[in-house]
Amino acid sequence: MDLRTLFLAQTCALAAMASMFWVARTPADRGNGLRTWTLAVTAQGLAYLLLANAGRLPAWASAGLGNALGAVSVALYFVAIRQFLGRRYAKPWLLAMIVIVTAVGAVTGSQYAVATIFNGFVYGLLQLLNGLALWQRPQAELQRVQRVVAACYVLMGLVLPLRAAGLLLAGANIDYLNMPLTWQEPIYIFGFLFVIVTNLGFLQLCKMRAEAEVRQQAMTDGLTGLANRRALNDAMAHALAMAQRSHQPYAVLMADVDHFKRINDQLGHRAGDEALAAFARRLRAALRAQDLPFRYGGEEFCVLLPDTDAAGVRVLAERLRAAVAQPAAAAAPTITASFGATVWQPGDTADTLLGRADRALYRAKAAGRDRVEIEAA
Repeated sequence: MDLRTLFLAQTCALAAMASMFWVARTPADRGNGLRTWTLAVTAQGLAYLLLANAGRLPAWASAGLGNALGAVSVALYFVAIRQFLGRRYAKPWLLAMIVIVTAVGAVTGSQYAVATIFNGFVYGLLQLLNGLALWQRPQAELQRVQRVVAACYVLMGLVLPLRAAGLLLAGANIDYLNMPLTWQEPIYIFGFLFVIVTNLGFLQLCKMRAEAEVRQQAMTDGLTGLANRRALNDAMAHALAMAQRSHQPYAVLMADVDHFKRINDQLGHRAGDEALAAFARRLRAALRAQDLPFRYGGEEFCVLLPDTDAAGVRVLAERLRAAVAQPAAAAAPTITASFGATVWQPGDTADTLLGRADRALYRAKAAGRDRVEIEAA
């Protein structure tokens, strides 16, 4: 095995991946970094192709252009990772790196070892920064894959400067491309695996995030931004299981916007939508961190209240009622709401809990609205 063969093998692998990335691209890839990553894969594949043909091409093409494309690909990977993570990056520093690496490649010409030694320290730093960025605070559903990709980058960030140091000790005038791989063979095998793992890993991260966003959208009410009825069913099942195990108090609160039909009839459906959105904002702002609000349907809402007994749910419901009834902005309808609540008892199901809370809600509406009613088991 020789270095040229490895470069050609990596060229083929990168060309295959780049082709698939270009064919499979979608508009959604604009925001997750995958389009930038595709450009990086393409530039890296061309760089390896030029380096593999060193000696058969003019030095300006294999060394100058090859190093320039390599630097561009490293910068694009750096940008793609930060786009995926939603982090900023310094364009002037990346442009300076590309210019300096290209200049070193052009000046050294056919002395490929010199450029490789210099690039090893520069690229090693960038790969280490990539690894550290990916390692920090990954999303829960992405953690395992993201940490694997991060570990590969950290390892490459250590390997590249170590290889550069080894070449420096071997002498800058060595025939780098034609020398036996010997101690470098494991490094280049790792480099080949690095290309496969990081590309497939980044693609998997983008796919997993897209799936998580779709699941989130399926569980979210588009108008109010609160979780929807489907999410309530899942949360209620979890809450009941926790209550059965811990026997800690747990309350369910139902709320209904008063005279909502009148708002729709007199002011129009747009005003009704704005009233529901305003109610949801006020509700969320007045809740505790552990409370879970949901849009139950229409103008009805439900809140799950952990660690809340009968006395606590009345206090909290009165606070919510007052928060919702704050004076409205100019030209906006005044909003009030009725609240009905109950507290979990051993043996309760989702139907019994919601049924009691619903009956309490209708008592509040029948008693004049803008009030709180509690129904015991």
